[in-house]
Amino acid sequence: MPRSAVFSGIATLGIGTLGGLCFFWLNLPLPWILGSLSATALISLTTEFRPALPAGWRNVAHIIIGTMLGAGFTPEVISGAANWAISILAMLLLSAVFFAVNYWAFRRLGRMDRTTALFAAMPGGMAVMTLLAEEYGADAGKVALSHISRVMVLLITAPFVIQAISGIDVADANQAAFTNAESIIPRQHGILALAAVLSWFVARRIPIPSAMLLVPLFISAALHMTGTIYAHVPPHLSNLAQIAVGASVGTRFGGYRLLDIVRHGWMGAVVAVFMAAGALLAALILAPLLGYGSAALYISYLPGGAPELSVVALALMIQPAMVAAHHVIRIFAIVLALPLAARIVKRQDRQGPDG
Repeated sequence: MPRSAVFSGIATLGIGTLGGLCFFWLNLPLPWILGSLSATALISLTTEFRPALPAGWRNVAHIIIGTMLGAGFTPEVISGAANWAISILAMLLLSAVFFAVNYWAFRRLGRMDRTTALFAAMPGGMAVMTLLAEEYGADAGKVALSHISRVMVLLITAPFVIQAISGIDVADANQAAFTNAESIIPRQHGILALAAVLSWFVARRIPIPSAMLLVPLFISAALHMTGTIYAHVPPHLSNLAQIAVGASVGTRFGGYRLLDIVRHGWMGAVVAVFMAAGALLAALILAPLLGYGSAALYISYLPGGAPELSVVALALMIQPAMVAAHHVIRIFAIVLALPLAARIVKRQDRQGPDG
């Protein structure tokens, strides 16, 4: 790895950490991810320095988060997992509605071409959509800004909505992670660390989206479901992963002017508000019918990034296993639907422009 990349990565983590510490000191919600995101985005937009994290460092953060999420799949949680089916079906239907409305909005209001609107409208899979957009002939810049603004709006608003509908004091959760931290148990945490390292080697060889998040999730979940271990990722390591995830979103603003962000990102923010309202309405309606808390359903239905919103569930301890299951299934559904949707769009393009 070039020395410049290492320096840039260290500086970026330092900026993210300072942002997290500021948010923590101010007792703001989700300080490590939102503080890091805000600080790196601010530096990206207002200075010549371009924060950046080496891909390998981001992968380590995803490995940690996947391992953390897997720890939520305890035998007690799995015994009730069959009841998630109706909620997951509702999430998939809601995601289809989100996509249809988003596509219309990006086409008619955002004046995007069909292919760009297709990738910008997908309710999730920010990294996958951004990577594949150019390959399919979409405007990658517009797609990236649409997804970045969507995730940023959802991440910033989620804690306040959660506090309003559940009564959870999201600020108190900042201290709880430290005051309720479990002791280090060498054998338990040693197995967890080995599982994380194994996950990294396996994920490198599996060509599936979000492998660095999903493989450790599955391995950690298997260990916890079977009762082999019960240990969790230590809070300081968890916070470092959150800082890296927040920074990875904030660094995406690098290279864009504020005018570009306003011009191409405003529709992403608008559809994010629409999707947040739809997720909230669905959660409030289904919570009493399904017997789950409205906050857990709200985070499960929010079409944000799987790592980012899973971190929200972990930080606030709102049924992270259920939330992760919903987001993992959404990612797979999007990846499976994308080729078919792209073929339909290409066929429409060959038939000529519409009005």
